Amino acid sequence: MRIDTHLHIYADPARGLYEIENFPIVEYGEKADIPLAGVGGSVDDALAALDAAGFDYATVLGSYEVPGYPDLPDGLTHWPAQPHYGQYREDLVAYNRWVCEMAAPHDKLIPFVSANPAVMTSDESREHLAEAFGDWGARGLKLHPIGIRAYPDDPGFDGVYDACIGAGVPIVFHSGPDTRGRGFSEPRVFAALAASRPELKLVLAHLGGGSWRDTAAVAEAHPQVMFDLSEIVIWIGATAGPSADDVAGLVRSIGVDRVVMGSDFPWYTPGVTAEIVESLPGFSRAECDAILGENAARLLALG
Repeated sequence: MRIDTHLHIYADPARGLYEIENFPIVEYGEKADIPLAGVGGSVDDALAALDAAGFDYATVLGSYEVPGYPDLPDGLTHWPAQPHYGQYREDLVAYNRWVCEMAAPHDKLIPFVSANPAVMTSDESREHLAEAFGDWGARGLKLHPIGIRAYPDDPGFDGVYDACIGAGVPIVFHSGPDTRGRGFSEPRVFAALAASRPELKLVLAHLGGGSWRDTAAVAEAHPQVMFDLSEIVIWIGATAGPSADDVAGLVRSIGVDRVVMGSDFPWYTPGVTAEIVESLPGFSRAECDAILGENAARLLALG
C-alpha cells in the first residue's frame, strides 16, 4: 500500500500555480533543478499524479488563512479569546465543507480540514470540527502555524484539540522556520503541546524543514509524535539543506515506524518523492514499504 500523507488540492488551479510561483522555498538555500510538479493542483491533477505513481490513498490537507495573513495584535503571543476576524467564520466553515465534498466521490482522497483561532473561538472550533469529523467525513486536521500566525499552544486551539482527541484523528502541522523569525512552527515549539496533550496524534511535516537539526530532540522527548518527509527530501543536497545521509540518519534515530511519506503536491509529485525515499541509504525494502504506506495506514486506521 502506498499513501501520500501530504497533498493539496485547489478549487482554482490558477491559485495553486500562483502560490508555487510567488512563495518560493528559501529555507534550504539553493539547489538547481528542483523537480516541480508543473501543475496547479486540481482534483484531476492530483488523481493523475497518484495513479501515475501507483498510490492507493492521499490525505488532502486543507488550510484556511485569513485574507492578507494578518499578524497577531501588537504585544500578544496568542490570539484573543474573542476572535479578531470572526467575520470569516462562515468562509472557514464553507472551505472545510468544500474539502470534504470535493474528496467524497474519490476513494483515494482522504479529507483533512483546518481551523483558525483568529476566526473561531475555542468552543466554536470544537463544535464545528465535531460536525466535520462526525457528519462530513473529515479524517484529520491540518494546521499551518506560520500561515495563521498562531503558536501550537494557543488557547484558541483547546477546542480544536478536544475535537481531534474525541474523534481519534491525527493533526498534520507544518514545521520549519519562517522568514519573519517568529518561530511559529520551529520543531521546539511543539514540545509543550506534545507534553500537555500526549494523546494527540501529531505529525510534524517536512521533518522540521530547514530546522531539521532540531527535530531529533523533539522526537526523543516525545515518542508519540510522528513526522513526514514531504518537501525536505526534494531539497537534499541544497546549500543549507541536509544530505541523504543526514535524512536517513534522522529517520533512523526517530524510528522508521514513526515516519510517513508526503509529497506536498502540487509543488512536487508523489512519484518523484517516493523514488527519493526509496533511494535513501541503508533502508530495507520492508522499511521503505513502512515509510511509503504501512505507517500511514496504521495512523489513518486503513485496512
